[in-house]
Amino acid sequence: MLIIDAIIPIALVVIIGVLLVKSGYVSDAFFPELSKLVFRVFVPVFLFVSVYRSGLQDVGQTLIAYFVPVLVVFVGVGLLMNHRMALTSTFSNNVLVGIPVILSVAGEEGLTITLAVISAHSLILFSAFYLFSTKVNVTPSKFKASMNLFSNPVIIGLLLGLAFNYSGINLPKQLMTPLEMVAEAALPLALIILGSSLAQMGKIKGNLLQKTALITAIKLIVLPIVVYSFGRWVMELDEVVLISLVILAACPTGISVMPFVEAVEQDKQVAHSTIAISTLLSVICIPVAIWLVQG
Repeated sequence: MLIIDAIIPIALVVIIGVLLVKSGYVSDAFFPELSKLVFRVFVPVFLFVSVYRSGLQDVGQTLIAYFVPVLVVFVGVGLLMNHRMALTSTFSNNVLVGIPVILSVAGEEGLTITLAVISAHSLILFSAFYLFSTKVNVTPSKFKASMNLFSNPVIIGLLLGLAFNYSGINLPKQLMTPLEMVAEAALPLALIILGSSLAQMGKIKGNLLQKTALITAIKLIVLPIVVYSFGRWVMELDEVVLISLVILAACPTGISVMPFVEAVEQDKQVAHSTIAISTLLSVICIPVAIWLVQG
């Protein structure tokens, strides 16, 4: 019942986005502009407020427990296929999907774990992408590209929240109240945007179906199993940490992979299809993952 209670409200908000697109109630230009606003302002403010309140606890253990198995899968897919598919099969949509689900299932403690993963998620996986793509030949231009991740509004929000938390600065209520109001709107708006993207999903080309299915299966089934196995039997994590990390691993592929896979047209199409299909199937896979961990 807890799983259903957590998933249904999220699904209903996503459906609002689907209905807004399908009904033609808003113009085609509405959601792209709303998306920019939400991910450049609302989500960073949400992350700032969350980290400012709670900080990042047990960061070292959390990062090891999550990224060791994720990088194992990354390297495996990279060796068997290529680094573009490795990124597509391991990079999770932790902000849009992970945070709402984990807040519903694991509460504030789970959110703290999620924020720790998000703080290093892009930096670690995109850096691994660059390293793998150059056979561990780190050129200055590629190193600079990895460091440019810190200009991402999401990362800036996390780092500022962490800085204010560690400094012990108490922000006045007059400032925190409007920040909290913006933060509370972030997740519902992000879920509506997710629904709009699902409504606009195109058809998958037949010749790419097998590869898309394989990458989707790695993302939604293999990756959560590897993260779960490492967390339970190697790290011996408690249930809240374990379930939070498994949910993050079971999240669909994030849209941020697209700029990294554009060099090869077929891989670009597979990544785009994987994002769409994994987002749809995560509605089933995430509850199953939660049930298995709790069981």
